Order: sequence, then C-alpha cells, then structure tokens
Amino acid sequence: MFNKTMKKAQKISILLIITLMTFGLWSPRANAALSITTNNASNVGYDRAILSGMLSEGSLPINAWFEFGTNPNSFNLATSPTYYNSLSSNFTAPISGLSSTTTYYFRAIAENSQGRVYGNILSFTTSYNPNYYTNNINPNYIGAQPAITTNPATVISGNSAILNGFVNGNGLSTTAWFEWDTNTNFTNSTSQNYYGESMNSFNITLNNLYPNTLYYFRTVAQNPKGRVFGNTMSFVTGPMSYTNYSNNQFLSSDLRVNTNPATNIDNTSAQLNGLIVNSGTIPSDTYFEWGTTNSLGNKTEVISTGSLPAVRHANTINGLKSNTTYYFRAVANNGLVVKYGETNYFTTDNTNTVNTNITNTTNTTKNTPTITPVSQDERINIGASVIGSSFLPNNLFGWLLLFILILLVIVLAQRLFRPSPLRQEQVITQH
Repeated sequence: MFNKTMKKAQKISILLIITLMTFGLWSPRANAALSITTNNASNVGYDRAILSGMLSEGSLPINAWFEFGTNPNSFNLATSPTYYNSLSSNFTAPISGLSSTTTYYFRAIAENSQGRVYGNILSFTTSYNPNYYTNNINPNYIGAQPAITTNPATVISGNSAILNGFVNGNGLSTTAWFEWDTNTNFTNSTSQNYYGESMNSFNITLNNLYPNTLYYFRTVAQNPKGRVFGNTMSFVTGPMSYTNYSNNQFLSSDLRVNTNPATNIDNTSAQLNGLIVNSGTIPSDTYFEWGTTNSLGNKTEVISTGSLPAVRHANTINGLKSNTTYYFRAVANNGLVVKYGETNYFTTDNTNTVNTNITNTTNTTKNTPTITPVSQDERINIGASVIGSSFLPNNLFGWLLLFILILLVIVLAQRLFRPSPLRQEQVITQH
C-alpha cells in the first residue's frame, strides 16, 4: 500500500512541475543568481561616450548602473541607477564631460533583492580634442616644438614631493610646468616658468598633499610652435607622522575607510554601516555623510574610535521620506587627514505613512551610533557572507517546488534503502 502511494505521489509531482512550467507559473530562471556583463563602450569622442552592459539573469526588479573613472582600482564617478522590471539584452548610459586623450575604466553594476553584483572591468580612451590647444602657432618662427620628459618624483614624504622634468626648447623661447592630480584628469598645474631655448632640467616641490595617496603627474612645455606633454608618472605619499613633544612619542597616520551597504531599511529610517581601519597610532573619529543626491549635505554625529585598529561603525538615521533614494558614505578623521569611503545608496520603503519629523538637512543628525571592534581574523576575512538569505524560496511557487523536491528525495531514499524482498520458494510437500 505504501509503495503504491509513493508511486502516485511521484507521478503527481512530475505532472505538477510540467504544468507549472507549461503555464509559466514557475521558471528556473526566475530565481537565478543575479548576473551582469560589461560590454564595450561606443560612440567614444573626446569628451563623451556611451557605456553598455547586459542583464542576463536575476530576480526582478533590478537596478543597474555604471561606475567609471581614470583609475581601475577606484571608481570615483557613476551614472544614475535605472530601474528594470524585465531582463533586457543590454542597457546603456551616456556620459559626458570627459577629458580628451584620456583612458577611462568602467564596469556595470546590478542590484536586486538578492544583493549587488559587479561586471567585468573594461576601458576606452577618449579622442584628441582639436579645440583644446588655444595657443597661436606662428609659421614664420624658425625652430620646432619643444621636447619634454617627465622624470621620477623624489624626496617623497607624507605630505610633499619634488616633481622633476627635462625640457629642450629646440631654438625657441620655451616655458614649462607640471600637471598633477590623484587621477589622470590633471586638474592641477604648477606655475609656468621660462627655460630659454636650449636643454634644461627643472623641478618643483608640491606641498599639502594627502598621506598614503597615489598621485599622477606629467610635464608640459610650450613655445611658439606649439604645446607638448611628457610621459605620465606617479608616486605614493608616505604615512603622515609627527612627534608629540610633550612625551617625545612618535605618532603615525594610516587610515582606510569602507562604506558597507545599508541595513534595516524601512519607510522612514535606515542603518548606515562602515568599516574603519586605523593602522597608525593616532586616535581617529568617524561619522557618515548622507543626502538625497551625490552631494550628500548631511552628517551624523561624530564619535571617537580611539586607537582601535579596526571597528565597524553603525548609525541609524531617522526622519527619512518614504520611497526615496538616499546616498551615504563613511568618513574617518584623525586631525591630520580625512579619509572617505565609497558612496553607496539605498531606497526607503514605499508606504503611505506621513512623515511629520523630517530631519533638517542643514544640521548634524544626532542618533545612537555604535562602534564594534573587529578582530584580527575578521579583518583578514572582511567580505560578504557566502550564504545569504536568498537560499530559501521567496514566493508560493518556490515553496511548492521545494516541497516537491523534498518529496522526490524521500521517494528516492525509500527505493534505495528498502531491503530487497527475499524470494520465496514454494515447498511442495508430497503427502
């Protein structure tokens, strides 16, 4: 009797799965892991490009966007997240305001209820801008464009460095200088100095730099025949240090900040999370900056992390608007340097609750922050959990499928482990 019942249950389960798949009520792909691919950029000009990506799998709805910048290890720019309620073969985002003849790196990002995933990193190089060079070239001048070389930086400390270069005026009056920045956009430049018509070495000292920071620089030279650029080089400033003369104690500064995803999000509040790593000996403070745009504008209460080597910082902000996207980042400050984590975002729940206690966006928000020390082992293994909450079904059909699978396992186990019946031999007794 039991065997007949189990056989019937097996047949019903198979028929149920076929029925669900036939009518589109269940699809294996619907609960597939979120997947995104970065595609090549298109329509690349001297100041703009179109970024492209592809959403291949994942539970809907999905938010997707792009991160980009001139450093593949630190994307400082991003497009606005776009809401997708269906899997699309590809999605695009135009970007503009780029620097000419500059290499940019980018990747696609997608986020849904399962979490956030990142696509592969690709790059493109903007073209030459013929309108960039505004200097007038006199064809009557006898001579040639200057020759310029960028040499390695020297005497590098926590807040300064000496930039070095070599220029040849090629027979014409020539000026030379340096362009520098934390990326290859080179928004900063030194003063332009005259170096004559022949070959000269030149240098200049940069001050007020950030410690433990990567800087790029290049030489620039100009004469009546035109403007030329030297090769791009880089250097990393050292840790900032000073001596506390009251007790002759040597102090050093080395801060790192990570902004972690927000949690406990509802219609009017959310918990902001960050990780502060202090490898130096100077006590630090931490807080969050947040707002409804990338400009942020709000700040949580500043709290002290002391000299703890690593802490998790959590702070719940209240008085938020429902169905609104907020941006935030973690910040650490030790009095010598301020370090910022990457900017993350979250969207509050969509409810009809009327918010009567909106936080003044111009003031510091006072809440109840917490600081949790991080052990050495935890610091080594900082990252997302391998097993998330998405393992369990999140809808009725998912639970139905799970029940069917369990039932099939029971049937299979019953068949595998059931003792084989002994063949009964008929004994003929002759009377």
